[in-house]
Amino acid sequence: MSIRNCEKEAAGQLLDDLYLDMFHLVEEHTQCRINLERCNASGAILLARTRFQHGGSQSVSTAQIPTENSAEFNALCRVVDSTDGVCIERLSVDKSKGFVEPLHWFSVLPPMSLRNAVTKFKDCIELVAESTNLQRQLGKALDWITKLRRSALLS
Repeated sequence: MSIRNCEKEAAGQLLDDLYLDMFHLVEEHTQCRINLERCNASGAILLARTRFQHGGSQSVSTAQIPTENSAEFNALCRVVDSTDGVCIERLSVDKSKGFVEPLHWFSVLPPMSLRNAVTKFKDCIELVAESTNLQRQLGKALDWITKLRRSALLS
């Protein structure tokens, strides 16, 4: 009888640890989402500032954005899904291989506010990957909690 009680106590302790981990993951995920919202809003404000400062002279037109008839190009950023989680792979600009800088579609010397907006949006991509990894960890913790609760209830 005491061995069964020890097993139940160990299962209870493990459940407590898993719940604590779950709460920490929820807190981290919430903070990550808040940071993502702030970063995105900051990038949008910088983009609006650029449009306001440069008005019609350097405004974006549909002629500047690539279409299906434009030369092909490759993305400078890729999402890599591995066993360690999701990460962002950034590639360098190389026109000969089709890797072009989209910022230069609009101007050879883009304004500083536009460059800062690009940086903010790149940070957003990193935060999305971090959020995805936290969600996966949270899902695994919840799966373990469910399995452990089922096994403790059956005992």
